[in-house]
Amino acid sequence: MAGKLYEGVLVPEMLPEAVASLAAWLQPAPGSPAQTEPVVPPYCPMLHNGGTTGCRRGCPDAGTPVDGACAVCSLLDGGQPNWQRIIDLVIHCRALRGFADHAVSSANTSHVAAILLDPGGKVLDCDQRGESFLKAGKILHIQGGELHCSDPSLQAHFMAALRETAAVGRTTNLLLHAPETPERRISLTLTRMQPRATGNLSEDVLRAPDILCLVAPLDARRIATARQLMDIFGLSAAEARLARAICHGDSVEEYARDQGLRLPTVRTQLSAIFNKTGTDRQASLVRLIAGIPVVRDGA
Repeated sequence: MAGKLYEGVLVPEMLPEAVASLAAWLQPAPGSPAQTEPVVPPYCPMLHNGGTTGCRRGCPDAGTPVDGACAVCSLLDGGQPNWQRIIDLVIHCRALRGFADHAVSSANTSHVAAILLDPGGKVLDCDQRGESFLKAGKILHIQGGELHCSDPSLQAHFMAALRETAAVGRTTNLLLHAPETPERRISLTLTRMQPRATGNLSEDVLRAPDILCLVAPLDARRIATARQLMDIFGLSAAEARLARAICHGDSVEEYARDQGLRLPTVRTQLSAIFNKTGTDRQASLVRLIAGIPVVRDGA
């Protein structure tokens, strides 16, 4: 049900169907006798934590939960759904996830979208960056609830990679681009998620694992900020700038020329960087810095 609600956010035209499904799930079964006394719902957490009668001791007054009522039972008044509380809860949970997604995506620039798919390509969920990426529709978009390449010539390649990852569990990678800007390429990585146990052995055997799709810019190197290098290794501002330039592929000679510095001065700075970071050559320095999660100032 949560998946359907998330789908409704991603694909607005599916929201009425999701709400109708939620309403049907919460309503009493047709023909069931009217309840005059509040009944503990079978999914009340208190029944599964050593309790025998659940948390309810009476009907809440006009939307005020009984003292000690669990989060599930507090959504019910006299055994009937309290729609406003349910809607508020769904919106609150979605807002919390959106806030966390925004904080992570603003700080860490390692990808432009993280999208969760089922083995057939149906979009189950995505992070906040993924929502914006899919709504833009320049490289990937949702069509009929499924993920599609905006360049039709790439769709068959994408589906073949998805089937391979779903079938054998091997992580697959491919290049994508927008039809109008083929020079701006992105990498797309598909990796199979570990299946989560549901408690039902037959369901666990039959349920295929979901696929995580990570989209990242191909031609943009993501290097730790100068502030990070100064805080972690105690580099000076000038040394941090040099270390980042080396990670971007500049040679010492190129850096000295571009910055208007004497080559011996830059070599002295590089020696200080090696000493502070515990490295002895540029390749090991690049490997070390590449392992630092990138967090931008002010995120």
